[in-house]
Amino acid sequence: MYADTHISEAYDGAAFPRSHALHLARISEAHLALGDVDAAVVTARDAVTRMGGVTSARGTSTLEDLRTKLSRRRGAPAVADFLNDTGTGTGTGTEHG
Repeated sequence: MYADTHISEAYDGAAFPRSHALHLARISEAHLALGDVDAAVVTARDAVTRMGGVTSARGTSTLEDLRTKLSRRRGAPAVADFLNDTGTGTGTGTEHG
C-alpha cells in the first residue's frame, strides 16, 4: 500500500473531483521524482479517471505536464501504455473512442 493512499482517502475527492485529480497528479509526479515509475503510472491513471467528467483548463494543463514528465520514461511498458491510452489533444483520455 502506498503512503499516499491514506492521504487520498482522508480527502473528499468525490466532492471536489478536479481538486482531487490535481492532487493525484502531483502525487504521481512525486512518485516519478522518487523513481517509482509503477506507482507514478497507477496514480496518474487514477487522476485521469477522476478528471473524466470535469472540464478544466488547469486540470488539462496539469495532466499534460504529467504526460510530458512521464514521456521521459517511455521505455517502461506501463508508461508507454499510459501515454498511448491518454494520447489525445487534452491529455485526459476522455476523448478516446
